[in-house]
Amino acid sequence: MSLLPPIVTIILGLLMGYLGQRARMCFVGGMRDWYLVRDTYLVKGLFAFLVFSFVGFAIFYFLSPAIKTFPWFLNGSAVFDQKWTSIGISAIPSNLLPVPGDPITWSPKAASHIILAIIGGFGLGFCSTMAGGCPFRQHIMAAEGSRSAITYLVGFAIGAIIFHRFLAPLIKIILG
Repeated sequence: MSLLPPIVTIILGLLMGYLGQRARMCFVGGMRDWYLVRDTYLVKGLFAFLVFSFVGFAIFYFLSPAIKTFPWFLNGSAVFDQKWTSIGISAIPSNLLPVPGDPITWSPKAASHIILAIIGGFGLGFCSTMAGGCPFRQHIMAAEGSRSAITYLVGFAIGAIIFHRFLAPLIKIILG
């Protein structure tokens, strides 16, 4: 087993955390500031992050065969299905949506998924605005010792557990 991926992950995580902390990076805060007071400082960081993500993805796409299966809904679902079947996980990937094996993507009803994504996006945006920052910023503030940010992240984790344990199966039943 190679130690390179965990080491690279730690280095990139520390680098992103350092840069995010020094730049006050916050995606939700950038949109909020631009909308309320037309301050473009944080929005520039959001656009820089998007450009860097696209460039980085293009570089990694040519360096790693694993990245070539992304996005899954275009060309990779069969690769994931074969890999998961080989380790004993039964997944029925959707032809329309990513993340094969996710209970919600078992339904091919794309409109339902789009509606759920919009509701989830508004919910996360609203809660992040009320908390004073996006999850990325909350991680940075928690590392700085902010008790409210730590509470936000604990609530975020509990919400993810509740969603995947209780709501995702219910949504799967509703979507058919």
